Amino acid sequence: MRPFLLGVLSALLVAVLVGAIAWLIVSPRVDWGATRRPGPIENALAQRVIARWIAHSAPAVADPILPTPENLESGREEYKEHCAPCHGLDGSGHDQFEADFLPRIPRLTGKVQELSDAELYFVISNGIRNTAMPGFQAHHSPDEIWKTILWLRHLAHLTPEERMKIMRETSDQERGHEETMTRGRANAHLGTAE
Repeated sequence: MRPFLLGVLSALLVAVLVGAIAWLIVSPRVDWGATRRPGPIENALAQRVIARWIAHSAPAVADPILPTPENLESGREEYKEHCAPCHGLDGSGHDQFEADFLPRIPRLTGKVQELSDAELYFVISNGIRNTAMPGFQAHHSPDEIWKTILWLRHLAHLTPEERMKIMRETSDQERGHEETMTRGRANAHLGTAE
């Protein structure tokens, strides 16, 4: 029995030592930047963990808000203000920040549509740590979140007229962003010239 316990303690000591070496020497040298794509193992593991957490934690409820034109418009406005900067007005995942996000911002018209209403509500309410997806439940009512989900569902079924309107709004936003960036560069240049 005594040799067995010594073996177990030795194995634990080696595991702790290997973990400490990894923590102190290896982990600081890994590129944790948002511009570096994660490896396939890291990516698969993260996706599975998050998917299991959402499926386990989301309550089994359906969107209680009816998709009336008024509710869709309200959801569109919520989405436009709080979601579109990252996900794009059309749900394409093209952010307005011209920034690198890893994990990538999901297309809301793709695989995200496979999530249940309850799972979408859970994600929007709670956010997802280390992904840049914030939680909105502290500052938004359940009705606002449910209406946002109505619009999110509608994104996959936009009419040609709605697509044209979104394309115009996207062009306007891109133009406004470029003007802001140009002014910022000009102001920075003036500040260094003084």
